[in-house]
Amino acid sequence: MIFFKVTENINIKITDGTLVKFLKPKKTSDVPLENIYCTTYDDVDSIRKIFQKIGAKYKLEIVSERSITTQKDFPREIGVLNTNEYELQKQYKRIKEEKADFIPEEVASDIQTLFSNEKPQNLQKQVATFKKGIKIAIVGGVGRNIGEMICGLNAVRILYETLKKEFKSVKIDLMYISSDNKYYTRDKDIAKNEPYINKVLPLAVSVKKMCEYDFYIDNSLIAETSFYQELPFIDAYLYKFAIDYKSIPSSKKHNQLNLSLYKPNEELVEQLNKLKQKGKILLFHPYSANIERSIPKDIAVKLLEKLIKKAHDYTIISAIKFDNFKDDNFVDLSNRSKSFFDFAYIISRADSIISCDTATYHIADIFFIPTVVIFSTVDPQKRIKYYTCTKAVEIDNSKFKNFSQFIFDKDSLVLYKFNGWENIKIKKILKLLQPELSNRDSRISTTS
Repeated sequence: MIFFKVTENINIKITDGTLVKFLKPKKTSDVPLENIYCTTYDDVDSIRKIFQKIGAKYKLEIVSERSITTQKDFPREIGVLNTNEYELQKQYKRIKEEKADFIPEEVASDIQTLFSNEKPQNLQKQVATFKKGIKIAIVGGVGRNIGEMICGLNAVRILYETLKKEFKSVKIDLMYISSDNKYYTRDKDIAKNEPYINKVLPLAVSVKKMCEYDFYIDNSLIAETSFYQELPFIDAYLYKFAIDYKSIPSSKKHNQLNLSLYKPNEELVEQLNKLKQKGKILLFHPYSANIERSIPKDIAVKLLEKLIKKAHDYTIISAIKFDNFKDDNFVDLSNRSKSFFDFAYIISRADSIISCDTATYHIADIFFIPTVVIFSTVDPQKRIKYYTCTKAVEIDNSKFKNFSQFIFDKDSLVLYKFNGWENIKIKKILKLLQPELSNRDSRISTTS
């Protein structure tokens, strides 16, 4: 965490309409705790940029971490510790700038992990207290995108269940970056209905607010750690939470989300009901927000055409736009998919899914939808190790590298490897969606 104070009073309005208030301290020798704020390293940079746009007199001044965290009323950090973050990041950035011409880009990220504390911890020892109820703040929330968030929330659920064995009451608040986060409202809406989440709050918060908690978990730099880069997301979060991820049964790592409060649009329900009456539905989702993980547009259209020709038992649907593409056996639902919850509902009604490496298959795991994922940038084992209804095909671009200290069990998750996007065989992908064939093929590894 980073601690700071401001030179002028300022309010920042975030996407859900909430005002995040920053009040400058009065001119006294001691700065009140309500005038010192804490947030993540990335959020500090965002707040600085906002201040610069408003005016030169609006400035942010860093406060010593140790001067705050050593105070008697400040909560105790649990999980893998993230101490002295600001100074460590300054040191890393200085080395990176000085050695910019000598450090390859792919090695620079591995060097950064050396500036993160990754020493495993014991949760039971960390939370030892005579209290019957505890309150925990997770600073930085969980996940940088929907897929990571679903996995991260799953880990928070396991954390909650683990702590409930020790304490009568457990309250967990998530604190998400809000100052320059256009997805804050979406992230809040996804997390707030989970029964193990007490509240979702916007960062930055005052030190006085932090003192209301017994413990905190600092997720500021979790994405820069080697365990986050190399473990499946849920295992990485469990490791961060000081839980032995190897001791948690695979069945408990199944994705779960509370979607019971969502009411789908009646026209969407009716349209999907009519499609289901005709036969099975196959959702084709070739695009990700990350272009490197997306199927190239021209290849995606060719795959869609082949799907329509070969998937005789299915109506093909898409929740994203295919410009100028029409076919009697293809239905564009992009105008119906207005929110995360709309998209999740569409996924829940599909009989099968073919997707690139994006949030789609993480959501599909919630509903046990048979899914084939096409991976192009990451080892599939890091993503679908615990997904019982998901198979993987891999675009073999020889970019996968592993500098990790972690060693994995090698599961037969990859059924086919293709030398490039243009060599993908729709027939083989459809074969994986047939349960009786997929179960047999999951015991072998075949290359094309």
